[in-house]
Amino acid sequence: MSDLFSEARGPQEPQRLTSPIEISSHLRMLLQYRAPLEIKFAGRQQIYQSYIVDVDRQNNRVAFDELIPNNGEQLLLNGETFKVVAYRQGVRITWSHSQPALPDSLDNAPCYWLTLPEEMSYHQRRNAFRAQTLPEQSLKVTINSSKLSEPVTGRLLNISATGCKVVIKTLDTPLEPGQLYESCTISLPAGRVKVSAELRHQYIDESSNTVACGFRFHDLQGAQQRTIERFVYQLQREARRSEESSFF
Repeated sequence: MSDLFSEARGPQEPQRLTSPIEISSHLRMLLQYRAPLEIKFAGRQQIYQSYIVDVDRQNNRVAFDELIPNNGEQLLLNGETFKVVAYRQGVRITWSHSQPALPDSLDNAPCYWLTLPEEMSYHQRRNAFRAQTLPEQSLKVTINSSKLSEPVTGRLLNISATGCKVVIKTLDTPLEPGQLYESCTISLPAGRVKVSAELRHQYIDESSNTVACGFRFHDLQGAQQRTIERFVYQLQREARRSEESSFF
């Protein structure tokens, strides 16, 4: 385990990016990977979700999708200061905006244009390597809570030492971003692991009638963490073998 989670491969210090080329490049990556954006306005508790739908480097601007919940869109138009947090493959990317958004439409869908941020924080957290599960594994995840009338089940898509992504085969899920679910049971090859996890974001895919949910683990105990780390290490090793075999 030391190779994957050792101090030498621990979290780096956040980098402060100010180059427009670097900033637009990272925004394009978030666009390409359809990474959810967590948006929080100054002085407000509500966390909103959106996505980047376009990056216009020539005109120095970026377009956001509609906000969820949609009452946040008026705050965008009012120019209230807000912070954006996004994650991509173990990297935490943050920046801020403090200007009114310009409403528009792309492909007949509403969007909101904002000036490219002048500064961005890029935090590579190597100890949060996110491993994709193998298609043939079809690992089950059961989410339960006193706030749910019945458990919600899904399939594990990926997992790291800090969280996981689960796909649920229904658009009508009772799960809510920001909610802590005290009983999440993940069926791994080595056995079941029961953890508490906070739902950080949801991505609805109407074409496949599924919802992808990103969870962050809370207060992992030693045995739970070791089981997850062993599984992540195993997946990382399998991924490396697959990459190596592609060269022959």
